[in-house]
Amino acid sequence: MLAAGLCLAVEAGLPTPASSAGAGRAGEVAGRYAILRAGDKDTGCMLTLFDHARGPGGFRAQLAPACRDQGVVIFDPVGWSLERGRLALTARKGHQAHFEQQADGVWRRDAHEGKALGLKRL
Repeated sequence: MLAAGLCLAVEAGLPTPASSAGAGRAGEVAGRYAILRAGDKDTGCMLTLFDHARGPGGFRAQLAPACRDQGVVIFDPVGWSLERGRLALTARKGHQAHFEQQADGVWRRDAHEGKALGLKRL
């Protein structure tokens, strides 16, 4: 019964629970970010998360060409998605880094995945 209701909603162009939650949230997350290291030290790198262009793992991400932080350049994020409220950045080679949004609005990398890294909206 639920599947039939979702089909009717999709055919009518109405938002479904999955589309309205993901699309609205993606629009809130998309934008330009400064990339931070431990202690919120600015790397001088900027990352843009697009919400209208597709990329590996979901939406498109683009690192600004002026980035000189070797770790970030090697990771080279090209895609992003939201997974259960967590931001997942997808590297050019396919691996991912996961971030959780803090009360101050900064997305911080999961501590179990490696060195401290944050994304602060510009």
